[in-house]
Parts: sequence; structure tokens; C-alpha cells
Amino acid sequence: MNAPAVPRDARLDLLCQHLLGATPVPAAVARPLTLARRLFPGRTLSVQTETSAGGTQAALAGPGGHIVGTLRVDGPTLSGPDQALLAELAQALMDSVTRDVLTAQLDQALQFTASMAEIHALTADAATPEETAAAAAAILHRRMRVDWSGLLRLQGGELQVLTDHAAARDTHLGAVLRGRLTLEPAFTAPWLTRAHIFQDDYTQVSGAVPSLLTAGVRSAAWLALGDPDGQGPFVLLLTRQDEPAVWTEQERQLLIAAARSVDIALERAATMQHLERQARTDALTGLGNRRALDEQLHALDGQAFTLGVIDLNGMKRVNDERGHASGDDLLRTFARELQAGPTLAFRLGGDEYALIDQGGPGEDDGPGRLRALTERAVAATQARGFPVTAALGTACVPADTRSPTHALRIADTRMYQHKHADDR
Repeated sequence: MNAPAVPRDARLDLLCQHLLGATPVPAAVARPLTLARRLFPGRTLSVQTETSAGGTQAALAGPGGHIVGTLRVDGPTLSGPDQALLAELAQALMDSVTRDVLTAQLDQALQFTASMAEIHALTADAATPEETAAAAAAILHRRMRVDWSGLLRLQGGELQVLTDHAAARDTHLGAVLRGRLTLEPAFTAPWLTRAHIFQDDYTQVSGAVPSLLTAGVRSAAWLALGDPDGQGPFVLLLTRQDEPAVWTEQERQLLIAAARSVDIALERAATMQHLERQARTDALTGLGNRRALDEQLHALDGQAFTLGVIDLNGMKRVNDERGHASGDDLLRTFARELQAGPTLAFRLGGDEYALIDQGGPGEDDGPGRLRALTERAVAATQARGFPVTAALGTACVPADTRSPTHALRIADTRMYQHKHADDR
């Protein structure tokens, strides 16, 4: 008796599990783990393909929905926000592993090896979701028998062309399409469920876009690429001009496989962007954190700016008399008031904040602007019932120092001088 066939996604799950347990650790596992270890310094992270006790764990689910392992952090149980971050890292890890497994499967189709290898290479780039999709569209245009192709985005019932490629004789189609195309809801509905549409004779399609017909489109393939950042789904459109032409089974398989691989790349790019933003954001206030400040100071090396360091007075009293939840409300309230105009605001930890003012043409009173902003933030926070004051220290680059790092030390010292003067 023949063994029952294993569903395709179940096979993919098994391949993912094998890749997770491979020795030496493959790059698809090592890259996300490197990021995870940066986000949890001092903790031991590991990938387990068998059940184990202890630590905090996040499940690793394969594309077919089966649990194929866990991402584990040893030591004390993580807080709620850190557990959520661990779950997102687990998803990023599985996105990376699934991408490698899918690529290996696609490479078995020798006639499409070159195309898929190039698309796979995109996922290693530090690109945005839109850049990743645009690069994949360019690869498919070179490899496929098409006259025009474009990367589009569906937003509010309209398609906007983000980038396009055309054969020399069909450059006019790009000009026709570079505006927004209004489509019938029934025509765009399949993309919201990531369906792919192949039309051998576009002239016979109900709801065909008139401007496409006018531009000479006779065959079309619409590939839904998902909505990784919530701004509307990407759609890849490939067309053949002048005469209807059948999309062969091999071509359909290539495009569907490519769309799935690009989908994973898009999700991975969006997830990595989100995780990087989280790593630079203070979870309580939404301001940039100390890491974000350090990176901003590095980026400002050689430029003129004013740096301010603020310490709130009154935080302990609020915590003691009203509880730590009120203390958190105080920190959030003050942070919101700092987010005014072009000034950049950061929370350094506890009740300390930092400000960066780059001024503008003809403006040279950075310390004065930071004092005014701090005073307004204190007044607004007091008006909401919090009995606080603030000490501010500032340093100007290059007037006080040419080093952004040294400017932080100067501003911090001046803040404490201000604080001690107020205490007297």
C-alpha cells in the first residue's frame, strides 16, 4: 500500500523544522538570532526543535500552521512588552526560515532558477517593503515574456503606479498609467485576499480598465503581493500588448511562486523595520530612547545643533502619594508636551529627557528655544494636576564643543548644576 500523500504545506513545515535544527546554524536562522540577542542583552537565546522546560518561549509556526520549534530566552520570566517582542522575533525568524525553504523548492524548477535566485537575494538587502517589491518586479520583467510591467498599490479603490518597466516600443503605456486608476470594487476584491488573476484576453474582461485597453493591453497578469505595512496591498501587473496571448502553466507557476517569495520578503522587511523602530523607541512615552539619541548624535556629527537634558522634579512625590500608575501618566503627559515643532525629544530613562534643536535659517538661540519648550511643557503638565518642575541643561555644537558625545556630558553637568541651584 502506498503511503498517503503529505499535504504540501505540511512538507514545508518539516523542511522548516530540519533547517531550524541544522548544524552549522544556517544564515536564515543566524541573522534573526543576531538581532534578537541585540534586543535582549545579557540573556541567552536559543532555537529548540523539541519540547523543553524553563525560560520564556515563543512558538515557531511553519507555513502550514504546525509548531516546528520554539525561540527560548533563559532566565527570569520576561515582562509583557518583552514577551510581545519575543513573539515578533519568532515570527521574523520563521519568515526568514520559510523564505529559504521556499527558495530551495523553487530552485528545483531549473527553467526558473535565475529569476528566483535574484528574488531571493533581495531579502538579504536592508530595503523597505516598497524597494523590495520594486526590485522583484524588475527581475520578473527581465525574465518574463512581457511588454510592460509595473508595481502598483491599491489604496481607497484606486491603483497608483509606483514603478514600471517597458519594452522600447511600449514606453507610452507607463505614461498612461502614472496617474491613479479608479477600479470597480468587484475587480479589486480578489487582491484583498491575495488572489492572483491571469487574463489571456483582457479585452473580454468585465470591468477592464479603459485606459489599459486604450494603451493596447491585450493580456494581463495581476499578482497580489500583500499589505505588509497596512498602507494598502501591493499589486504586480504584467501585460502583453497588441494581441491576446495565453499565460502558460509554467509561467503561471513561476509568477505565483515568485509572488509568494516576494510576499515573505515584504513581510520580513516590514517586520524588521518595525522591530528596529521598537528598539529605538521608549515603550512608555513613545519618544526615542537612549539608543535613538546616540544614533541621532552620531548622524549630527559635523553639524550645528543645541542639545538639552531635562530632569523632572516631583516624580517621587507623585509615585508616593498617587501610585506608580499616576507616575507613568506624568511621564507620558510631559513627553507629549515636548513633541512640539521641529525639536527632537527623547526619554533617557526614569524622569530624564533629552532635546535636540537644529534651529533654522537665521536662528541662533537654541538654548532659548529649548528653555521655552521646557517651560511650556512644565506649565501644561502642571495644568493637568501634576506638581512638577524641571531642571534643564544645554550645550551648543560647535560653540561649546565640536563633539556631540561631549555635548551630552556638558548638558548633563549643567542640568545637575541647575537642579542643585533650585534645591538651595
